[in-house]
Amino acid sequence: MHGPGPKPLGKTPYIHNDCQIAESLFGSFTEIGKGSRVLNSQLGDYSYCERYCDIANAQIGKFSNIASFVRIGPTDHPMDRASMHHFQYRSRDYWPDKTHDEAFLAYRASRTTHVQHDTWIGHAA
Repeated sequence: MHGPGPKPLGKTPYIHNDCQIAESLFGSFTEIGKGSRVLNSQLGDYSYCERYCDIANAQIGKFSNIASFVRIGPTDHPMDRASMHHFQYRSRDYWPDKTHDEAFLAYRASRTTHVQHDTWIGHAA
């Protein structure tokens, strides 16, 4: 966490406290706000997200400005099944002798949201 004065932005991303980051890449001079979650995504150079953003399966261009509490690329639920509940595709979480539906999870991860360069996404969008 930084105090008064300039932020330590540079070649490596500046990731605030309490963030969850998985399978993601960040360009130079990027910043991930406190409490944000970034999954299977890329943020281009000079882009940032403010506090408590949720970004999944997204390609975000350079110079993108993402305000706090923004959600980009939320994951899908299966619409073609008897239920959309997690137990349909994350069965191992409920029953140890079952497996996750890896085909559905791979399909879901492949559905990428693209945010172009030099964009602004406002608070809680």
